[in-house]
Amino acid sequence: MFYYIALPFTSILDFFDRGGPVIVVLFLLAIIMTTLLIERVLFYFSDLQGLSKNAMDDISDSKTDNKWLFNKIKLKNISIINLKANRNILLIQGLIALCPLLGLLGTVTGMIEVFDIMAITGTGNARAMAGGIARATLPTMTGLFVSIVGLFLLTGIKSSIDKAILGIKYEIEAIKS
Repeated sequence: MFYYIALPFTSILDFFDRGGPVIVVLFLLAIIMTTLLIERVLFYFSDLQGLSKNAMDDISDSKTDNKWLFNKIKLKNISIINLKANRNILLIQGLIALCPLLGLLGTVTGMIEVFDIMAITGTGNARAMAGGIARATLPTMTGLFVSIVGLFLLTGIKSSIDKAILGIKYEIEAIKS
């Protein structure tokens, strides 16, 4: 029974072993990126409505006859919402851009291994080169996969948040002093 429980972990460890150390770094980056994306989803479903309510309360509490001051209060609340809505977006975009580059680093290290095998054996033995070629292609594939999935998720989350923020902006701008 323990064999069947440990089987998925052995295949993951085998994947890490065949891909080299770059796969481990890509796995860690994927975990960090997924955590940040989940945080953005939680912001969208829980914190965004609270921010909207706080902004509306702040604006309604500061009723003043000075139109310039009232508009500045509205702009301040819009800026606060924009700032909190765009938190960690640049970090996620940076991680998305970094993943394919790390995959290319894995390609280079794998090809260096292939060339080392060719130099040691003195021939183009396909069996001897197969491990290095696998080590060269797995990080590239993993980096591209993590990057593409992260890009799709970020695009969906960001467009949903932007759409909600736009609605909140229209509500705030519609408030008259």
